[in-house]
Amino acid sequence: MEQSAPIVIAADTSTTVIPRQSLQASVLERLRQEIIEGVWRPGVRLQERILCERFGISRSPLRETFQVLASEGLLELLPNRGAAVSAPTLKDALDHLVLERSLEALAIRLACEHASAAELSHVEALHKKHRKLASGKDKSAVIHCNNEVHRAIVCASGNSALIDAHLINSRQLIRIQNLRGMVEHSALESWREHDAFVGPLLDRQKTKAVAQLNRHFDTIEDHLRARLHSGD
Repeated sequence: MEQSAPIVIAADTSTTVIPRQSLQASVLERLRQEIIEGVWRPGVRLQERILCERFGISRSPLRETFQVLASEGLLELLPNRGAAVSAPTLKDALDHLVLERSLEALAIRLACEHASAAELSHVEALHKKHRKLASGKDKSAVIHCNNEVHRAIVCASGNSALIDAHLINSRQLIRIQNLRGMVEHSALESWREHDAFVGPLLDRQKTKAVAQLNRHFDTIEDHLRARLHSGD
């Protein structure tokens, strides 16, 4: 019986599916980041034709991207009219802050127990960078580094489910910061409160680290509620 010849797949066509998936993932990340950074303002309607031309994709993967961003609360899907950027409020920020406090309190406790020396060194380096920036005038850099410190502590927890949940929730707070200004108090005061919980974390003093982190969130919540009640 004659043996059939092996099937040969040309090298230039064997990976066509992966680039499409990668392209859609890139579009998702790009749009998500632009919304979080405030490039797309609340209420703006995203026009499919323009975005398809911009990113070089068809309407189907773009609509799938819209579905993901809507599930994250960044877009609102409009019947027969595509999607519009959602409009977060300070009340939304307060809701996300309540969750953020719980996630980070658990994270810092787990980090005290399980973080590697390298992870704690990374937190310490960011904390020192934050101190330098807090004395300067670049508010955007201060906010970014502030968020990096919190995120580094969460990542040092070693709990992947917690890390993922924090990423989704923190995006909402970061977006509101970018749109409406820092939800915290002054940069130096914020850094001093950071210092009060970062120090115990580096020494793996779990109870003190959690208590000081909660005190920091108390201050943030008081500041946010004051803005909310003033109608800001």
